[in-house]
Amino acid sequence: CYVVGIAGGEEKCRYAEEVLGFDRCLNHRSGDLAESLKRYCRDGSDVYFESVGGPVFDAVLPLMNTKGRIPVCGLIADYNSTDAPEGPNRLPLFQSAILRKRLHVQGFIINQDYGHRFEEFFQQMSQWVAEDRFVFREDIVDGLDNAPETFIGMLEGKNFGKVLIKVAGDQPTGA
Repeated sequence: CYVVGIAGGEEKCRYAEEVLGFDRCLNHRSGDLAESLKRYCRDGSDVYFESVGGPVFDAVLPLMNTKGRIPVCGLIADYNSTDAPEGPNRLPLFQSAILRKRLHVQGFIINQDYGHRFEEFFQQMSQWVAEDRFVFREDIVDGLDNAPETFIGMLEGKNFGKVLIKVAGDQPTGA
């Protein structure tokens, strides 16, 4: 399995390769992403985990292999949109790719689709974190008053890791 990631910035790409073990990570903010993907995904892509949408999806779609899978968990590039995206209508191209390549595209929302497995997840993940088998990064911001700016920054890709807002200091044991 050859894993190519896409991130917004060289630092995030280095992290994906050096810490997370990706074979390659491409910075969608530098150069021509579509050309870079063609270079590093010469055999196409069997799976694309979609969390961005927009131009990143446009670059990946032509590289999807027959019977490829696209789980969709987010479309952050379009969260602030109030109108249809600029440019040509891409829906016919997308529908054609689904048909011709027999793509399996399925949306999922973690809490709604897998909320019933939260306890199982929590137990397993707690064990993996304790054993240093799961790598994660948090971007912690102090104070609820910083939440609006932090949220906007997250939508713009300024964070690095899971964004958390710290609203209170450490609580004494038994409080």
